[in-house]
Amino acid sequence: MDPLILNFNDSLVYESDLSLLNEGNWLNDRIIGFVCDYFENKIFKNECDMSLVAFINPSTVQYLKLCEDFDEAAACFLEPLNLKNKKIIFLPLNSNQSVDAGGTHWSFLVIDNQNSIAKHFDSIGSNIKEAESFYKKYKKFFDVKKLESLSNFPKQINSSDCGAYVIAGIELIAEYFKQNNEADIAEIDFGLISPNYIRDLRKKYKNLILLLASLQKSNEST
Repeated sequence: MDPLILNFNDSLVYESDLSLLNEGNWLNDRIIGFVCDYFENKIFKNECDMSLVAFINPSTVQYLKLCEDFDEAAACFLEPLNLKNKKIIFLPLNSNQSVDAGGTHWSFLVIDNQNSIAKHFDSIGSNIKEAESFYKKYKKFFDVKKLESLSNFPKQINSSDCGAYVIAGIELIAEYFKQNNEADIAEIDFGLISPNYIRDLRKKYKNLILLLASLQKSNEST
C-alpha cells in the first residue's frame, strides 16, 4: 500500500515519493514533475503566462526522447505547448532508455530561443549522449543552431543528488529571468548551488508537499 499524499494540478505524489526527498535518495520523475508543475502554476506562473519560460514534465521529455515518430511527437506534445513562442524552455533529462520507470542519472536541457542555442546542465557529466540525441532529434523543431554543455555547473559529491541539482539549476535560472527577462544564461553564477544548498532544497520541497497536502485535506473536510 502506497498512500497518495498530494494531488496537485497534474501531479500525484505518493508516500514513497515523499521519502525520496530525504537525504541520500535518488529523486524520481514524480518529484521532479511535481516541482516543475509547482513552478508553472505558482512560483513562475506570471512568467509562464508571458511566454518567458516553460517547464516540461520529465515524463513528457522521456516520451519525446524515445518516440521514433517525430511527426507524432510534434503533433501530440510539442505543438500544443506552443513552445516556439517561449523564450526559455526547461527539459529534465533522464538516462533511462525504456518507457518503464528507471534510469541512473538526471540532467537538464535549456532551449534558449532568444539565442537559438540548447544548453545542457549536468552535475556529473555522464548524460551528454542523451542530450546530444535529444538535440539532434528536435533541433529543427526548436530552430536551435548548436548544443553547449555548461562546464561551470556545480558537481554533486555523491550518487544520489542529480535530481536535486536539476531542480536547483532550473529554479535558479528561472528566478534570474523573473528578475530580468532580458537576462543571459551566461551571466548566471551557479556557485550558489552547494551540498548545503541541496540539503536545504530537499527539506524545502518535502515541507512544501506536506503543507500542500495538509491544506488539501483541510479543504476536503470542509
